[in-house]
Amino acid sequence: IWYIGENTITKVVIPEGVETIGPYAFAGLTALKEVELPSTLKKIDQGAFLGCTSLEKVTGIGNVKFINANAFTACNLQNSITLTNAIAVSDYAFAYNANLKSVTLSSNTQSVGAYAFAGCREMATLNIYAPKIKLSQFAFTDCKKLASVSLNAAVIPTGTFYGCSNLTSVTLGKDVAVIGEYAFGATSVNSFTVNAENTTFFP
Repeated sequence: IWYIGENTITKVVIPEGVETIGPYAFAGLTALKEVELPSTLKKIDQGAFLGCTSLEKVTGIGNVKFINANAFTACNLQNSITLTNAIAVSDYAFAYNANLKSVTLSSNTQSVGAYAFAGCREMATLNIYAPKIKLSQFAFTDCKKLASVSLNAAVIPTGTFYGCSNLTSVTLGKDVAVIGEYAFGATSVNSFTVNAENTTFFP
């Protein structure tokens, strides 16, 4: 679906049967506050809701498998989002949603792109249930209120949690082998808990 509309629209309801929201479909609708997504939706394309600065609530996002770059960049998402079916969350997908409190990535999530959740300054809770996940650089940078995280990724890239100044507790899974430059820079982490089956840290 592609849409170009008036900037007075406050709510969008996508009908059942729609599988893809096209690039920049609703971008820049600064009055938009709420979006309802259908159970049939599989992909939200690049920049679909980019710059919808009043957008606080998105229902049905748990059904979406692919959330492409800048899909919800610089919106005003509140409280929590649970990405139940998401396989891939691309670059800057949820970046700069300063009031987002909690993010849950399910066991289905395989990859999180660069700066995907950068600047989500109120995000205090990050749940990553994927048994193994691929992260890109600066994925969670500047999530100032994030206090703890547990994850299993072969590589924790450059700057992944850089600037998460409240981060003190980190648990690393059995497959973690490489921690990139400044991955935990400008945090409050003093030590790590590492899975006993990790052969890199416990050869």
